[in-house]
Amino acid sequence: MTPQSHILIIVNPTSGRGRGIRLAAKLAAMLQSEGFQVVTRYTEGPGDAERMTAEAAADADPPACIVACGGDGTVQAVANALARCATVAADRCPAMGLAPAGRCNDFARALGVSTKAAAVAETLGSGRACSVDLGRVNDRYFCTVATVGVDAEVSRFVNDMRLPLRGTPAYLYGALRVLARYQAARVRIEVEFGVIEQPVFLASVANTSSYGGAIPIVPAASPTDGALDLCVIDAVSRFRVLTLLPSVLLGRHGAQREVRFFRSARLSITSPKRLDLWADGERVAVTPAQIEVAPAAVRIVLPQSAPSPVEKLGTNY
Repeated sequence: MTPQSHILIIVNPTSGRGRGIRLAAKLAAMLQSEGFQVVTRYTEGPGDAERMTAEAAADADPPACIVACGGDGTVQAVANALARCATVAADRCPAMGLAPAGRCNDFARALGVSTKAAAVAETLGSGRACSVDLGRVNDRYFCTVATVGVDAEVSRFVNDMRLPLRGTPAYLYGALRVLARYQAARVRIEVEFGVIEQPVFLASVANTSSYGGAIPIVPAASPTDGALDLCVIDAVSRFRVLTLLPSVLLGRHGAQREVRFFRSARLSITSPKRLDLWADGERVAVTPAQIEVAPAAVRIVLPQSAPSPVEKLGTNY
């Protein structure tokens, strides 16, 4: 971007126990000092971030960049509006900025975006807009990992709990609480090359490698390869879960006999009992679910030092 460019910051004021408000204020001041025109808007409830983004993108003079200031749920909302905008008016659709201020910030971490105000401001002022894949479950886009099984139950618990925990500690605490009552669910997963039908501990469909605050559930997943990666963990005992968990936290669970990885551009998940799917810390669907990759669905402003493979897709904006 160039000085005088218009930047819209959409803030979830409840994210990070007020961190979103503080980060947005610092960002606005830093960017304005460099000559950018900055407007800050605060959400008041569910749906606001997506609606505000859609309205701004459809304006006769849209902003050059719309920044999601909050957690992964806020990022998902902004990304949904911009991905839909790109399908009808890609040439005038704003780029997306990330100002991570939530509990986990997995999408920003996957793309090398810092949580520090100065680094975010530098990225927004002098970064590159890179085309990045999203996942899509039914009619809803997601940014990181869509999951069914124990991870979905943990996501629900973490979302509802009111403890001062963030990132991986919050996920681990939730996992220990959920495991005491969790029963493996039977699912049928149809991928491009076959069918998996069995009870599973979890099935995670990944656009990026990690969730739950940097837990590398699918270490090889990339948001720029035009595919989704599936991790399936067979139904296991509670004791086996506890012995398996350390390898999951280190991203070494692929060597375990109960774990399988697949890569596919699309898949479906059905189940005898309706099951919730969660992604980016939000409930996004229930089974039956159709899941597919949306290649290069949004342009996201990333640091000049963005790591490969995102780096090779960068273009100035």
